[in-house]
Amino acid sequence: MIPKGCRRLAEVDFPIAAVSRHAAREKSIRHGHPSTLHLWWARRPLASCWAMLLTLLLPDPGDPLCPETFTEDARRKLLRFIADFANWDVAANPAYLEVDRGLVRAAHGEETPLVVDPFAGGGSIPLEALRLGCETFASDLNPVACLILKVMLEDIPRHGPGLADALRTVGGEIKTAAQRELADLYPADPDGATPIAYLWARTVRCEAPRCGAEIPLLRSFWLCKKPRRKRASRVNVVRPAGASPRVEFAVFAPETDRDVRAGTVTRAKAACPCCGVVVPPERVRAQLAEQHGGADTIFDEQGKRIGGARLTAVVTLRPGETGRHYRLPTDADYAAVRKARERVEEILGEWERGGKQGLCPVPDEPTPAGGGSGAGRAFSVQRYGMLQWGDLFTARQKVALVTFGRKLNEDSDGQEIIECVFPALSKIADFNSAISRWAAPRETSAATFGRHALPIVWDFCETIPIGNSTGSFEGSIQYTAAMETGLYTSSLGQVQAAAACVHPLPDKPPPFGSPIRPTMMRFLIRICPISSLSGSSAHYRATHCYAIRSTRITRSRPRFRKLSRTRPENAMVASRIGRSSRTRWATPSPKAAGC
Repeated sequence: MIPKGCRRLAEVDFPIAAVSRHAAREKSIRHGHPSTLHLWWARRPLASCWAMLLTLLLPDPGDPLCPETFTEDARRKLLRFIADFANWDVAANPAYLEVDRGLVRAAHGEETPLVVDPFAGGGSIPLEALRLGCETFASDLNPVACLILKVMLEDIPRHGPGLADALRTVGGEIKTAAQRELADLYPADPDGATPIAYLWARTVRCEAPRCGAEIPLLRSFWLCKKPRRKRASRVNVVRPAGASPRVEFAVFAPETDRDVRAGTVTRAKAACPCCGVVVPPERVRAQLAEQHGGADTIFDEQGKRIGGARLTAVVTLRPGETGRHYRLPTDADYAAVRKARERVEEILGEWERGGKQGLCPVPDEPTPAGGGSGAGRAFSVQRYGMLQWGDLFTARQKVALVTFGRKLNEDSDGQEIIECVFPALSKIADFNSAISRWAAPRETSAATFGRHALPIVWDFCETIPIGNSTGSFEGSIQYTAAMETGLYTSSLGQVQAAAACVHPLPDKPPPFGSPIRPTMMRFLIRICPISSLSGSSAHYRATHCYAIRSTRITRSRPRFRKLSRTRPENAMVASRIGRSSRTRWATPSPKAAGC
């Protein structure tokens, strides 16, 4: 047991430069990393969480009160080991983990330390505490965070190494069942090619007196910008006698970048390719508002497209050929879209005839109002008529998400691991919305939340959830399974949906033998139960407003009230681990840390 007056290693030294490099590198790691389980806004780097936790759990070997199991020479070796293990490439190495846990046992004896994170979020801190062999309690107000925490801290350790294979099996069964119902909405090409993405553009009408052409809203005409394989769309203007001009597309291989014209829309101003007149932003928003965002295609009684979203190209894979290919849309593509619209009407009609029991199958909750200054500017979809969450999805996307959600709930054989499958459903919702993009430089689809916002996206990408490419259910299952294989924990954590000031833990904070440096404060607040958060001495008071369903999340930015920085006890962190290799020090009292 560490004596009360013994300083912790983090109070004396910390390998901040090495840990910062590993923390920054984590942003580019995708396969097998816990961040692939589910999107979380403020996920902390595992490298900095693990390193800070271990240096807070271990005593300083040079302290006179340090247990005999640690020596002065051990400080240098410990810091080097901490810096090396912050590398994600060795994070799942059993040898490193056993050394970690042995160090914690040597420092704390038979009394296993308890690490508490009342603002757990994406779970980086409690996950690393669990991997260090600590008892772990994590809580959060957000039910999405609680789902992430339960999967990482409870389900994965409970089911062990066999969970990944079981997840692939259950996911394959769900995909097969959903594919039988959705295959007619994603037909293969007559030549055997398989579509992997549909590229759409919202449209508005040119309001020039002698034009009236339909303007496809495209931020770029590029389809592929790889150096040795460039593809783009070309616009041809057709002017039939006695009718409004119209725009037709063609796919070509540009020799230079100058061969590709600029997009038709910028800052909500749409330029007509036929007459050159610019439609002002207020008229663009008004026309899209009449279409509820313009993500769906409008058909006449004969099934002919007459407005709404327009297909600009279809991305396909051809058997026996490498690379992606691009073709123009056909009547069969629009026929599948019309069939999806009819199926949405059937789903809603069945729900209404059943007395509207439960939640509406198509999300009908209001989207964030947005507007104004500050964080509200990140939510602009209501200005374009997307007033409900269902307006953020095309008809075919709605059918696919409803079908997969129903199949997950119907799966009786996989109920024990069904919580681990739901993040895969959330991931295909992230890639299958009317505000996801086609990334021409990488030639792949980009997720809805490329940044922490819900902005208008003029031309969007629709992926194939029953396929095998990016945005598919199978791909999401593989990502989740790979992540679960890489997590090596032998004990279970405890997760609870609760506010930080309401928890079942003892209301007695741990003792501290010396003032707490502000660099560690944000971590220390997370690893001790803080009763003062419910009183007037709390540093931050935040109000969270959340609405969650299986296919979307609404979060308003927390509103913080900061205490004056002029008071010594309120000195806060000047630089964060992972962002800077320099640290400014101050000495707040233990009361300032909430302990």
